[in-house]
Amino acid sequence: MQRILLLICMICTIVRISLAVTCDTNPCQLAGDFLPPNYQCLQATDNINNVVCTCPDGYSQINTRCRICDTINCGSNGVCIERSFFENFYYACGCTNATHNFLHPGPCPNANPITTTISPIGICLNGGVYNSITGTCICASGFTGTLCEMTAGQTTCQNVVCANGGVCNPIPSTENGVEMQCLCLNGIKILSFAGASCELIGTPGRCTSGLCQNGGICEERLIGSAVYAYCRCPPGITGQCCQTPYFTCPMAGVYADPINCKFGGYFQCVGYALTKQSCPKGLRYNFMTMRCDVAVSCPP
Repeated sequence: MQRILLLICMICTIVRISLAVTCDTNPCQLAGDFLPPNYQCLQATDNINNVVCTCPDGYSQINTRCRICDTINCGSNGVCIERSFFENFYYACGCTNATHNFLHPGPCPNANPITTTISPIGICLNGGVYNSITGTCICASGFTGTLCEMTAGQTTCQNVVCANGGVCNPIPSTENGVEMQCLCLNGIKILSFAGASCELIGTPGRCTSGLCQNGGICEERLIGSAVYAYCRCPPGITGQCCQTPYFTCPMAGVYADPINCKFGGYFQCVGYALTKQSCPKGLRYNFMTMRCDVAVSCPP
């Protein structure tokens, strides 16, 4: 009798293992534009029979592919294109009207679309605890991410560029997150640097009239006992004092920013109005695939 029970248990275990979903079989359909780090397949540590398919905007699915466009309705005059066209978006709507086709960072204008949402899946990895009220994971110490899928500091600074000798550091932020920050050199041979990528070069002394040219905005910072003035330039202008224009809009569209490409910067022109856009830290805009990714070469 004991042998029969043991045999039954072994058969049940084999069947359970054979039915388990693993990332090796690619249930998340990772290929083409849908590749890590934006899209991932994660084995659920709390349930070996499941995998978690993740999207870059925080959506997740169990044992099936995750696509942002599955939740987006661009309207009857548009189609969802799942790529990173715009800052903080991982999709764009290809829209049409009576005269032309255009891309829009969201549902097409005047489309009155209904955007669906995916309910939280309730799974947290690496010992994280799911909060059913907020629909978020509370991660164990040392882990971060929407599903607690990443080790704090993992894949963080390897693609982040900090200018002028700055050094990237992963800094813990609120809600179990990790923020990549550039720590800038200060007080080295009267030089001081600031900005998200240490791209601003300080001038010793206070802000004075005319220091920042071409519409630049002057900011003061106290470094130790010394005061430095920094010029924050408008889009298309560069230089320590914003003295050098280098780009104007030729027509509507998305354009490379040769100065700030390495920091993830690119330009968007709406008519002849120029705006600066930026990829998430560590990513750069790829004009071949029209999305933010790591496989991009920038001017030195």
